[in-house]
Amino acid sequence: MTWQSKRRAFLRTAVVATAAGVAGCSDSGSGENPDDDDDEETEAGTPTPTPEETEADVETPEEPDEPEGPTEPDEPADVQNPKAAVDNWLANTKNYNGKVNPMIGRTDVKIGVGVDDGSGSTFAFGRPAIRVTTGTKIQWLWEDPANQHNVRERNGLFDSGRPVASSGKTYTVTLTEPGVYLYKCSNHGGALGMRGAIIVEEQQTLSGYPTVDEWLSEYEEYSGRLTDRRGEGSVEVSVGARSPNGQNRSFDPIAILVDRGTRIAFDWTGRGGTHDVTWEDGDFEPSDNVRDASYTYSVTLDEPGVYRYYCRGDRPYNGRGAVVVR
Repeated sequence: MTWQSKRRAFLRTAVVATAAGVAGCSDSGSGENPDDDDDEETEAGTPTPTPEETEADVETPEEPDEPEGPTEPDEPADVQNPKAAVDNWLANTKNYNGKVNPMIGRTDVKIGVGVDDGSGSTFAFGRPAIRVTTGTKIQWLWEDPANQHNVRERNGLFDSGRPVASSGKTYTVTLTEPGVYLYKCSNHGGALGMRGAIIVEEQQTLSGYPTVDEWLSEYEEYSGRLTDRRGEGSVEVSVGARSPNGQNRSFDPIAILVDRGTRIAFDWTGRGGTHDVTWEDGDFEPSDNVRDASYTYSVTLDEPGVYRYYCRGDRPYNGRGAVVVR
């Protein structure tokens, strides 16, 4: 996972369309008038192009209200009260009950397009309001073969293209910038209230170091805390320490916090077969691959940063470790 600067971000979009063509505009007797919405009218009988993958450079809008006239792509709304912005945007959305569905920690979220809005009509998004963290992949899945729908962010941050009637079409974006994303269906986002909202929050990490948390995310022994060994000139790390599964494939301690100039001494236990210490980013030459309990290997960390290492033989079993130098 790459953690990007929060000043600028690239919004990645991908569209997969399975519908063979586009039917004429049909709202199943909803009485929706395109003039009620400020978006462009769609053309009946026009084949739907499949948008290519795009990357849009975006900046932040100042107002959460729907803009008048066309707007340039911008960053998501950074408002002081995201919940109030969502409530205002979804005031006429039938399946919004005032709750923002928490989906923190999910790497991908699926949202139905053209689902039952609670009245028997298919003019709603499956999850009208969600809360996620940066980097979450959002995929919309069309479920209504009778009525034409699309997904359009109010400031053009993402747009699935012309409304289409489909069952199986998908549209995906990855949201890398925190803020409030407000979107709707161009055909039904006015009087019928077919709208949605996504609150994107900063990625919260356990240790405060995203690189460490990602590196050790599948490591059962990792609690999300760094072992604080600041103030010590030398710190010992056991190689071939006992793992939760009873094998000796771990490092102990797993993640440590030290001062600049600290010497890290790796001491082999002599258990669990042969082991080595290899640096993920090539910071130092690797150790020998041995089993000998008398073998030691050490490095001195003079520069601040995150240093990740692993045992080549034990890496498939989460034989990893990390040192944070401050």
